[in-house]
Amino acid sequence: MDTHPKRFAQRLGLMAAGAVGCAMFYGVAMAQETAPMADSAAAAGVEGVEMGKGVPTVAALFMTSPYINGALLVLSVIALLLFLYMLLSLTSASFTPARFVDNVTKLILNRQFDQAVHLCQSNSGVFASSIIQRVIENRDKEHGELMEILSAEGRRRGETIWNRVSYLSEISNIAPMLGLLGTVVGMIKVFFTLTERIAGPNVDKLSAGIAEAMGTTMFGLIVAIAAGVFYTLARSRAVKVLAEAEQVCHTVVDHTHRSASDPRLKKIDALADAARKKLHTRSVGPGGAPKPAGGGDK
Repeated sequence: MDTHPKRFAQRLGLMAAGAVGCAMFYGVAMAQETAPMADSAAAAGVEGVEMGKGVPTVAALFMTSPYINGALLVLSVIALLLFLYMLLSLTSASFTPARFVDNVTKLILNRQFDQAVHLCQSNSGVFASSIIQRVIENRDKEHGELMEILSAEGRRRGETIWNRVSYLSEISNIAPMLGLLGTVVGMIKVFFTLTERIAGPNVDKLSAGIAEAMGTTMFGLIVAIAAGVFYTLARSRAVKVLAEAEQVCHTVVDHTHRSASDPRLKKIDALADAARKKLHTRSVGPGGAPKPAGGGDK
C-alpha cells in the first residue's frame, strides 16, 4: 500500500519531465527555425496574421512569440499533469482505505496497541496512518489532549496536500503575467514601428506586432482559465477526502480513548501480565537458568 503511491509519483515525475522537455525543445527549435527569417518576416509580415487575410491559425499565433508562448505551453503541460495526479491520488482509497481502518480498529478494540502501531508504520503511504499512530502512542492521555494531537498532526499532513493543490493556483496566476509580458513586448514593437512612416512593409510590421501582443495575451488567458478550473476541481476533491479522513480519525480516537481508559480492561491486562510473569518465574531456575525438563534431582 505504501509503495504504490511512491511508484506512481516517480512515474508522474518522469512523464512531467519528458513532457516539459519536449515542449521546451519544440519552442526553442521553432524559434531557431524562424530566426534566420526575422528580417523577411518583419518586411513581409508573419504568415497567417497579415491584415485582411482572415482569422490566423493557432500555429501562426504561436510563432509570433515562440519563447513566451513556449513557456505558456510548458505551464499548460505541468498544470494538466498536476491535475491528473490530484485526480488519481485524492481518493478515499489512498487517504482512509476501508481495509486498513477496519484492521487498526479491531486491534485497538482488542487492546493490541503495539500491533496497531506496527500496522500504521507498515502502511506509511496511507494519509491517516501517521495520525492514528500518534493517537495510539499517546493513548494514556485525556480525550481533549488526544483531540489536540489529532488536530496538530492532521494540520501537518494536510499542509502537504494543500501545497500540492496550490501549484495549480500559482500557474493560473503566472500564466496571465506571461501573456501580459508578451503584450508589452508586442506593443513596444508597434510603438517603434509608429515612429516610421506607415506605408508598405511598415504596415505589415505593425500588424505583426499587434498579433504578437494579442496572441500571447490569448494563450496566457487560456492557460490561466484552464489552470483555474483544474485548481477548483482539485480543491473540492481535497476538501472532500480530508473531511472523510477527519471523520475516520475522530472515530478511531474515540475507540482508542475508551479502550485505553476502561478500568475493567486495565484490570484484565494487569492480571494477564501477572500471570505471564508467574509462568516465566516458574519456568526458570535459580540464577535465571531454565529448569530441567525432568523436574528434581535423581
